[in-house]
Amino acid sequence: MGKKSIAIGVGMGVILLMVLLSTPGTAAEPFKPVTLKYSTYVTQTSWHGELHQWWGNEVEKRTGGKVKIQNFWMESLTKHKDGLPSVQSGMCDLTWLSSTYHPSYLPLFLITDNPFNFGNDYVASVLAILDTMEKEPNLKAELERENIIQMMPHISGHTQLASKKCFASLADLKGKTLRTYGGGRAKYYENLGANPIFMPYPEIYEAVDRGTISAYDCAVVLSHGFKHYEVTKCILLTNGGGALASGVFMNRKTFKTLPGDVQKTLLDLRKEYGMKMAQKQMDDEAKFFKEWNTKYNVTLKPLSPEDQKTNLEAGKQAQDYLLKKQESEGHGAVRKVWDYYMAARKKYEDERAKKK
Repeated sequence: MGKKSIAIGVGMGVILLMVLLSTPGTAAEPFKPVTLKYSTYVTQTSWHGELHQWWGNEVEKRTGGKVKIQNFWMESLTKHKDGLPSVQSGMCDLTWLSSTYHPSYLPLFLITDNPFNFGNDYVASVLAILDTMEKEPNLKAELERENIIQMMPHISGHTQLASKKCFASLADLKGKTLRTYGGGRAKYYENLGANPIFMPYPEIYEAVDRGTISAYDCAVVLSHGFKHYEVTKCILLTNGGGALASGVFMNRKTFKTLPGDVQKTLLDLRKEYGMKMAQKQMDDEAKFFKEWNTKYNVTLKPLSPEDQKTNLEAGKQAQDYLLKKQESEGHGAVRKVWDYYMAARKKYEDERAKKK
């Protein structure tokens, strides 16, 4: 090969290298650190706020500063009720959103919030919903269509029926207006004779205080951050499941722009956070109930055997109602999603029970 050919070859190699270095999205292009905006409706010092701050700190640490999280607390950036459109549009990069606030867009995710959707092992249920989002093809496609991917799972713990005045039994709910999280829980309360209305969590305090509603479905750990113990005098312990089809979601397109190693880090942290949050929820619920009872004089009232039977039947009927309703509206895969989740929940409950 002559000197001229060698020179041409070297020149072409230099040109090719320059092209690769200047082409967006190539491996040679260094990733510039990004700051992602997270919008939430809780305070930084609340139970959930502290956990979310821990997650943000871990993201920055584990990505070596490639990803930082800027928190916007107490709806200072976007409203909780606008969670889905706000993260889809890029008003924020992450937000805490719940399926019951967006039932038309997340009909399959919504079904996993049916009454009695989890038992007392919250960790097993979080692992089950993660499996369902990742592996059940219909739900996976729904979340991809809506351009969201979960970063922090959520489980509310059993929502109990809290009120300003004590109810002697479930029969006292007849005709009473109460706040509900929505979805199948609305039908559940209807079956108990109540008049349920949907209401965002930040609006509960004032509604109870003014007497606009007689009761509300209370997730005590979340309610503690909103100081609901100041307007609550009694809690009827219904143990009817609660919020699971919820959590902090990221704009999927934003997620896809992150390097592969960063994506893996976030997904690994998602599972770790979910298990940490669920276990802490189980550990801390009893502490909050005790504090509400001893410090704030909130009466905790278990259901009578008769009311327990009534309660279970109302929940089962609500499950069946929502499944049929969703199917009639063209969401034919709801039973597949529900059955997949319930099978996964049993699997994890059985596995964890054997380890105890």
